[in-house]
Amino acid sequence: MGFLPVVRRLIKLIPAARQTLFFSATIPPEIAALTREMLRDPVRVELQAKSAPAEGITQTVYSVNQLSKSDLLLELLKDNAIYSAIAFTRTKARANRLAALLERNNVSAERIHGDRSQAQRTRALADFKRGKYRVLVATDIAARGIDILELGHVVNYDVPMVPEDYIHRIGRTARAKATGDAITFVSREEEGYFAQIERKLGKRIDRAKTPELPAPSGPPEPPERQRSRSPVHGQPTARAAREKAHHPGFARPAGAAKPAAKRTSRPS
Repeated sequence: MGFLPVVRRLIKLIPAARQTLFFSATIPPEIAALTREMLRDPVRVELQAKSAPAEGITQTVYSVNQLSKSDLLLELLKDNAIYSAIAFTRTKARANRLAALLERNNVSAERIHGDRSQAQRTRALADFKRGKYRVLVATDIAARGIDILELGHVVNYDVPMVPEDYIHRIGRTARAKATGDAITFVSREEEGYFAQIERKLGKRIDRAKTPELPAPSGPPEPPERQRSRSPVHGQPTARAAREKAHHPGFARPAGAAKPAAKRTSRPS
């Protein structure tokens, strides 16, 4: 939530005794925590949440290895019919890595999440709407209130943990009685979350046939992990191996020679 620091500064400038109206499209745990912080004995008025997706949305589900999600997304993006898509990730770090991976594979992409300023998010959304980017990678909190009339596809790169978030996500497409596609990647670890979503929807969504993909690769490792690996077969570098051998928690195989201590020479 890039605007939160501004809100906190404003609260410090206004009287402690005040009347506050707090509006939110949805109230996930993060927003509920803010209401307890900023409001005192609030009265909650809530409209009935939308319990079903719009009729114009076609829902497609792929069962896929967690590490193959990026390869699956790249494979689907070979279809030029997917000209504009929002891809939802669970965390800000995954949003950053996915956007960078898409760019490296010649898919124009930008991201919006809570670590980006309000100005950056506004600019990213405006550029996406005018077609500068083919994919907008977003987290749930940052995507609240996004309104794009001609959005063709929503991709749940990560399955949301709350069924209401799923309905909100795919509701970004097929707006104003239009049609759209919602694609969800479900790994084995996420089957439980998606089962909750299907119970909320009152039906099971058939799994589509996953196209043939290369060996699992997944999003790139963070830089701090990449530096400790050699470019060949992901093996640890000689330096990393030495550091591991000297680490107090390293268990050396029986009979293995103890690494020689570093020698230092004193000037005579």
